[in-house]
Amino acid sequence: MKKLMFVLTFLLCGWAVQQAAAQTATTHGKTQTLRFKVTGMTCGGCANHISQALQKLDGVVSEDVEFPGDVAVVTFEPKKLKEKAIVAAIEGAGYKAEVLKEEKPLPGEVTPFEKVSPLSKSFSSPER
Repeated sequence: MKKLMFVLTFLLCGWAVQQAAAQTATTHGKTQTLRFKVTGMTCGGCANHISQALQKLDGVVSEDVEFPGDVAVVTFEPKKLKEKAIVAAIEGAGYKAEVLKEEKPLPGEVTPFEKVSPLSKSFSSPER
């Protein structure tokens, strides 16, 4: 049983690290990932509308628009696409956007650690 708990904890920690790495502003080879604060979304349909606008841009490798959370994570090819064009696409869809330079979570945003914390809390000591 202890081995199983250890393996599960190890896998969850690995997943959390992977998620954190995916959400940072990084440049890997020929792609770059940026986070954008999006204001004006009121539902999941808004997030889908923004996703569709981003998918039309030449150079977007992947996108993840989070509602709730009001964040868009976009991986793109900087040789084909600039961050101003991404902001323009989001604004053209009817929302406001700004690049997040800091890696601090936004108010109400769930961090990768918090996504796994309900299970990991069962392995930690109780809060005092």
